[in-house]
Amino acid sequence: MGTITQRKLVNGSIRYRAEIRINRKDLPIYKESKTFGSKKVAAIWLAKREAEIEENPEILFGQEDVIDLTLSNAISKYLAEVGAEYGRTKTYSLKLIQKFPIARHVITKIKSTHIAEHVALRKKGIEDLGLVPVASSTLQHELLHIRGVLSHAAVMWDIDIDLNAFDKATAQLRKTRQISSSQKRDRLPTNDELMALTKYFVQKWRNPNYSYPMHLIIWFAIYSCRREAEITRMELSDFDRHNNSWKIRDLKNPTGSKGNHKEFNVLPQCEKIIELLLEKEVRARMLKRGYGDEYLIPLSPKTIGGEFRKACKLLGIDDLKFHDLRHEGCTRLAEQGFTIPQIQQISLHDSWGSLERYVSVKQRKQTLNFEKLLELPS
Repeated sequence: MGTITQRKLVNGSIRYRAEIRINRKDLPIYKESKTFGSKKVAAIWLAKREAEIEENPEILFGQEDVIDLTLSNAISKYLAEVGAEYGRTKTYSLKLIQKFPIARHVITKIKSTHIAEHVALRKKGIEDLGLVPVASSTLQHELLHIRGVLSHAAVMWDIDIDLNAFDKATAQLRKTRQISSSQKRDRLPTNDELMALTKYFVQKWRNPNYSYPMHLIIWFAIYSCRREAEITRMELSDFDRHNNSWKIRDLKNPTGSKGNHKEFNVLPQCEKIIELLLEKEVRARMLKRGYGDEYLIPLSPKTIGGEFRKACKLLGIDDLKFHDLRHEGCTRLAEQGFTIPQIQQISLHDSWGSLERYVSVKQRKQTLNFEKLLELPS
């Protein structure tokens, strides 16, 4: 189906044009040509190209761009098509995967050995990228993200990908405990830790150039049961003062966050923190960061997390994460006698299973509240 023709240029040199022409029934007319300085090289290209077309007839339909798609390019294509439907955590994870050796493999040729090599690399850590060893649960999430891209490619781009082989590989890794589901975390801040953190951030707030009222933000996280990223996306126009509810837009969800809007009940303690955040001086200092004034907390979620981690390190508080404040909030609600459906109206957990840990919680002898803390001498 290919031919090579010779032609002489004005300067006397000889060029060889390799051309492929395909005109088959029920197929589009296909033409492709390339010019070479050597007949031997032209013949090699022609034979190679004919073999590629024979193996991948999708080329005849103009789908060549997905034939030799690497995982890295597939991730970019995937994010361009559906990335807006997911939150920043999944997007960050996929972009991070693009930096690893597994991302250089063509998606139709990713084997179990490549998956195992990726797992071993991540468990060891990558010093050049400043990445420390990760937990087996993190690895499971990464492989799920990779599978999501491969599944999308198989269905939406009509690429022949052996998902069954991928699933067998991950099943074996799970069986040998190289990857695993996340363990339920039960770390809660103690009264002493909450007191130390609040006092630390109050001291920082006394600097007029400091724009992050973290002493209010950590208590808002507890009383609202909100996630770190949600806190900075709460729009003032979504606060229904009459019904004491606040709409959270694009709430985190495994099936996609875009358009998943839900309202949570604003309890009196939470409302008091909101009033403090809306005070003129507090708001003016936050707005200096340049974020939109339509938000309750117009600040960067990354910086909030960074400030919290830095404070814990300086105060010697071990293994406490900002997300643990959400668990603290749910625990307090359970201690106060709230039922699971009532807790869901505040935390916005989708399933009862997510809240099982709070069902039989026993009330602690004493829990520190922000109001009591304000009464303490500085």
